[in-house]
Amino acid sequence: MLCDIIKEIISNQADMEVVDCVEDRQRMLSRVSETEAEVVVLGVSDADLPDECNQLFEAHPHIRLFGVTGAGPRTFLHELRPQRSALGEVSPQRLVEAIRGGRV
Repeated sequence: MLCDIIKEIISNQADMEVVDCVEDRQRMLSRVSETEAEVVVLGVSDADLPDECNQLFEAHPHIRLFGVTGAGPRTFLHELRPQRSALGEVSPQRLVEAIRGGRV
């Protein structure tokens, strides 16, 4: 359900495109390479990154990882191995601004 909501928000932006929605984190790694994605939106259990994300940052140091936790509508932005910025409660506007690179 979360994937569908985020996909809809991003799809409504003229300058953004959803290239895939995968549940398997190993598949995520290969899809980022195949699609040359700039941003990955990932559901995480807390603010810590799963091990696959370290591999993602090593292979793609430019990538921006937007994490959404299951503990309420909280979001985090990880950049450059890994820099973390708490973004507060998630909203469509905050999601789009974070993906574009603005600080909310």
